[in-house]
Amino acid sequence: MGILWLLAFSFLKIGFFGFGGGFAMIPLMHDLAVVQNQWLTNSQFSTAIALGQVTPGPVAISATFIGYKVAGIMGALVSTLAIFLPSLAVMFLLDKFYLKIQNSQITQSIMHGMLPIMVGLILSVSISLGKPAVHSIWQSVLIIVVMVLALKKRLNYGFLILGSMVTGILFTLYS
Repeated sequence: MGILWLLAFSFLKIGFFGFGGGFAMIPLMHDLAVVQNQWLTNSQFSTAIALGQVTPGPVAISATFIGYKVAGIMGALVSTLAIFLPSLAVMFLLDKFYLKIQNSQITQSIMHGMLPIMVGLILSVSISLGKPAVHSIWQSVLIIVVMVLALKKRLNYGFLILGSMVTGILFTLYS
């Protein structure tokens, strides 16, 4: 029962402090699941995030995977409810009050101040997750090519993922 309380408390914190959406929660979830508690390895955490991306819905659904790995079905249920509860509460409050304060200077200042922090945290986790995933020079080149195609050409992410999978298969078979 103690692990369920720990999961609930931990994912409530992540849900509450994960300003900026699902991607902003990734560094917090990584710190919780990999660094602090060693519930998952970096590889397992990467899998959790990948599964969160494959499923329809937000990245925060990765909490379900983490909870399941830690405490089975009940862990998945507790983690999922806990990570979404703060967002639901905030959305309820925003619905009631945000329209009244959205144009205030303080609100705009807070939003502009949070954006660089979220980008920095996401980049930090991306680099820490990427290091163990890169095993050869072709993977490094593929990362750069996909990044350039995504940013400059605005190619569909599905095509980029499919192309990366085909490239991985070809390089594995012929190297």
